[in-house]
Amino acid sequence: MLKINKLIEGIEEKYIPMLKKVNIADFTKCIAELSGYNLNEIDDEVIKDYLLTWAKNKYKFYLMLNEKLRVDKQIFYKKQRDNLKSDIKDLSQQFPVFAPWLDYFQDCTSNKIDDREISWKLKDLTMELFPKFLLVGSSITHFFKKQLNAPDELVTKIGRIFENDKVTGTHTISIDPVDMMLASENPYDWHSCYRLETFNDCSHADGCLAAVLDSTSLITYVWSREGEYCLDDKYKFKSIRYKKMRQWIAINDKMTLLHFNDVYPQKSDINEELLMQFRYIVEAFVSNYTKTENKWTRENNSSIEREYRYGYNEYFDSNLYRQSDAEDDSMLVYDKVIKCPCGCGECLIGSDEGFEYKGEGFHHDCYTEGFYCELCEDYCEGGDCTEESCCGCSYWEQAHPSCSLDCSERCINPDQDYVSFDGIMEATDHHCSECPHWKECYEEDDEEDNEE
Repeated sequence: MLKINKLIEGIEEKYIPMLKKVNIADFTKCIAELSGYNLNEIDDEVIKDYLLTWAKNKYKFYLMLNEKLRVDKQIFYKKQRDNLKSDIKDLSQQFPVFAPWLDYFQDCTSNKIDDREISWKLKDLTMELFPKFLLVGSSITHFFKKQLNAPDELVTKIGRIFENDKVTGTHTISIDPVDMMLASENPYDWHSCYRLETFNDCSHADGCLAAVLDSTSLITYVWSREGEYCLDDKYKFKSIRYKKMRQWIAINDKMTLLHFNDVYPQKSDINEELLMQFRYIVEAFVSNYTKTENKWTRENNSSIEREYRYGYNEYFDSNLYRQSDAEDDSMLVYDKVIKCPCGCGECLIGSDEGFEYKGEGFHHDCYTEGFYCELCEDYCEGGDCTEESCCGCSYWEQAHPSCSLDCSERCINPDQDYVSFDGIMEATDHHCSECPHWKECYEEDDEEDNEE
């Protein structure tokens, strides 16, 4: 494994303090998991190249963060449903003996036990073990104290979770490579396609490494506890921060243009007030560093793009904010190519390029070629869209529907207004009167009528 003396050998002096703050061993574990290789298969020179690229591209942010890899700010925000689940998970790890019972209440939204928020399994188990106790209508704290004889410390913490409407946490802005690689790794129950797990053909985790290497990306996250973590039951970390929520952000070279991606895991129901709070923290921090007025406006004329299609496309122009005195600008993310971790010299194709990712790890041989289909407007395995290769595909069947007069025949002049979802073209006098097949069918009917 790469040692710090080898990493900084011959490096420009100003980058050395920055590089010394990186946990090389933990970063290498992340790369091993991302690639699907064992630790001894990861090339030290590639790790060195990754970290030197990171240092050079993120140096301006290192200065902005007061020569640190991350800065913390205490925040207070209104609790949301997913916060309750993560808090319950925290308690399960602190009090493992009570973990099975705590899990039964992870869908509850208040201390008072609601019949609609608990499972039948919990109801049946309670009736069996505590037949005289009326579960519904009681409180969770009362149940743990009186029926489970839980310690006062646990009961108090349960009460705080369900009775306090406000949450205290820490919001962090980070360029730490390990933080960025572990963007979606947590001991809670939320997931994203940026998790480093292998045997996942839907993964876009190459976006984590692309964000480490590029010249614009940072990560922000909210956390309240840190501790040990085991990645895929293989790689152990002595201490990481457990991310309750995370958000990728991007800042251009001039630090006049900001981009904010979706917040995970609550992107669908997170309230606007909390989103604004996260954004205001970043805006104020950047303005303070650049000594400009903290006044930002949603940008309509600037743009953001991925130079290499790593990760997936969550970089929308509508999420750009420009410093009010600055000119319109553009920004690139993922602007550095990723070299294969094995040291073969090949570069990785982006997971969003349209090649089928095998799911066994990101390395030089992790894709099979895909084909762009004009019908489904995506990459698929259908090839050149022939009946032989695409028969059975709903998109192809609707584009080449069967005739309702004879389902063994394909309509030669389909009209999508008359095509059913299962790919049948309803023959009509208005549309099909000139069709030879229509004429053949109805001429026979006319002849039979004349004979009669």
